[in-house]
Amino acid sequence: MYKKDWLLDQIDDLVEFLARVFLNQTNTEYLPENIVNSSADSLHTELNKLLSEGKINEAENLLFDKIEIGNTKHLAVALNFYDKLNKFNDETLEASNYSREEINQGLHDILNQFGIKIDI
Repeated sequence: MYKKDWLLDQIDDLVEFLARVFLNQTNTEYLPENIVNSSADSLHTELNKLLSEGKINEAENLLFDKIEIGNTKHLAVALNFYDKLNKFNDETLEASNYSREEINQGLHDILNQFGIKIDI
């Protein structure tokens, strides 16, 4: 349990730090563009739908398939996504065959795609 709590806190701190540094936001809330056919808004909506259905793996696959590298709104979507996942309890993650370690790995994989290297 201690390791999972530590990892949960590390992910939480990292996501908050990234939002401050790269998005100039004090939290990871996704702020919609409200532009017709916004790819970021669409992706955010699709991810939330999948998460509400408990389809975590499908949601993460969608994120990696549709992410637009270099688009800071897509980075915001990704940070919001991993922040939401990190707030799920362990039972919810396990029911979806997902782990906190996978949250950490997925977050780092997305950051690497954006050229952001963070070693923790």
